[in-house]
Amino acid sequence: DMSSILDFKAFPKNIVFRTRMVYTVSSSPFTAVVTVSMIQLPDQPMRPRLADHRIGYFADRHIEYTEKTDRSEKISYITRWNIAPKPEDLEKYKAGALVEPAKPIVYYIDDAFPAEWRPYLKEGIEDWQKAFEAIGFKNAIVAKDYPKDDPDFNPDDIRFSCLRYASTRVANAMGPSWTDPRSGEIINGSVYFYHDVLKLLHNWSFIQTSTVEPASRKEVYSAEQMGPLLRYLVVHEIGHTLGLMHNMRSSYAYPVDSLRSKTFTDKYGTTPSVMDYARYNYVAQPGDGVTWLLPPRLGVYDYFAISWGYKPIFTAKTPKDEKPVLNEWIKAHADDPMYWYGEQEFLTSVDPAAQTESLGDDAVKASEYGIRNLKIIMKNLNDWTKRDGESYEYTKEMYEEVLKQFNRYMSHVLKYIGGNFLLYPVHGDGKQAFEPVSKEKQKEALDFIYAQATGMSEWLQDPKILRQFDPSNPLVNDLQAAYVRNLLGVYPKVGYTSRLSDDPYTVEEYIDDVYDLVFGKSIDGKKLTLSDRNMEYAFVYTLFNNLGMLKSPASEKKFASDDIFAYGMLAEDEDIWPCQHIGCGHTHNGQDNLTIARRESDIKIQGKSVFYSTLLKIQRIVNKRASSAKGEDKAHYKFLAHEINKELAE
Repeated sequence: DMSSILDFKAFPKNIVFRTRMVYTVSSSPFTAVVTVSMIQLPDQPMRPRLADHRIGYFADRHIEYTEKTDRSEKISYITRWNIAPKPEDLEKYKAGALVEPAKPIVYYIDDAFPAEWRPYLKEGIEDWQKAFEAIGFKNAIVAKDYPKDDPDFNPDDIRFSCLRYASTRVANAMGPSWTDPRSGEIINGSVYFYHDVLKLLHNWSFIQTSTVEPASRKEVYSAEQMGPLLRYLVVHEIGHTLGLMHNMRSSYAYPVDSLRSKTFTDKYGTTPSVMDYARYNYVAQPGDGVTWLLPPRLGVYDYFAISWGYKPIFTAKTPKDEKPVLNEWIKAHADDPMYWYGEQEFLTSVDPAAQTESLGDDAVKASEYGIRNLKIIMKNLNDWTKRDGESYEYTKEMYEEVLKQFNRYMSHVLKYIGGNFLLYPVHGDGKQAFEPVSKEKQKEALDFIYAQATGMSEWLQDPKILRQFDPSNPLVNDLQAAYVRNLLGVYPKVGYTSRLSDDPYTVEEYIDDVYDLVFGKSIDGKKLTLSDRNMEYAFVYTLFNNLGMLKSPASEKKFASDDIFAYGMLAEDEDIWPCQHIGCGHTHNGQDNLTIARRESDIKIQGKSVFYSTLLKIQRIVNKRASSAKGEDKAHYKFLAHEINKELAE
């Protein structure tokens, strides 16, 4: 009874209601203010274009019931604007002339944006013009300021697509669109820019480029320095409003060492697609001479995707008639990774080639270069962040950014272990859906993660830095334990991948390798460091957890197999810049491809037997070392022996 309509706005093509919705949840009331839009669809639906899982478009999905087939059929139409020549220009267009579309796409820029940003925002919108020019349309996408004296203009009017500013601390931007479900036609596509996305752009620039670009070290960027970063953000979000999904595989097309070449990066940037999460060039090293550190204005894939989605096919009468032509367009570039697509994975990340925040075709090599740069930053952090007479808050913020970036590098490499490269096969192309990561690459990834985890305290725990702010949260030690938990947690993927591989890396081999690394010094009777003891402790308690021995509540003993962001400080802004989409209709196949590895499958049963035998091996070692070790090591072994003996006795 307490729900109500607060207000509404009526426009020629839509009505907007703002409502107060009051609910009772158990015994507690809950109130939400919800805005609802009712939109008039076009009188005549646009001819749809069928979706293809090899090209990253959002799609409207339907079930078709017809007497022409023996079953219902799933049909997906890509979302796109109705870009077509004017009737009077049709023959000129067919002859190859550049013409203006009958209905160009216009974006209005919020007058709340500072004046010095506006040129970069406009450029970010109109950068997409070149992709449409490549298929024969000029001025297909145009940026304009909010009209000053037009009583008919309102950003809530569905007829006006806008780039809107929100003065909130949310560090994000989003590019949703409203579509005609009958055809996939985009009716409105507006970008929402939240103020603190500036913080993300700044901090990425500092952490990823400051070793090769001294200007990136500033605490506050000038408009000239922030402008290109804003432009990149707008290009990406406008791409979503044109119908394009994230292409997380795109950056994997580039050899890592090419990102250290000025000639290559000047031409291609960091990725073949601005729809990737490929940020800035963290691979380039001091002395390489690389100066273009961003993604390209538009990449090779972006031009291709716009052509595939928007180029008219006049020889076709129906959407199904277009399929052979669309397929040929894809086949023409099937052997060039710059044209490949890899969807964004959620919940479970399977494909090491389709990751967020990654660069290049080898995460181990790229992460090694990235960590070299982080070590340079740490050596200079005090000098690069000092503010005379001010607190060390900025230094602390950038120190935490170093930890986050290091953590991303480790996460990128972890995906090789039990990973599968996901391909998108169709009959006749000779591809398979899964290409298992080789045993050699998985072992290389394991060695890298362990070496970096054990060595991280040497350069990430600099007392000169930590003494300047509250070091009460032992972040490095927490991360070391998290890496051990995650190395053990991916064993179901390892088991599943071994079944697909010609050279399998079995669960037993993998767990033995992790055990040999973590307990190697104890096996050899060597003295342990604090990091060694920390990681051995984490290993044992992860075994307890996986064997169901811990008596703590499930919420406390759960270790997520993929969540290397194991605690609050590093979890708070990852997945960064998630690009939310209203009415998101894509499938996120990666989260379902390996569900067998997430259930109580035979792989997990096998894993438990391996864990149990491993625990028995550790019991023998710690019981032996408890009597021979000295000092802190002796106490460590005695405690582990006590805990293991107790758990096994129960």
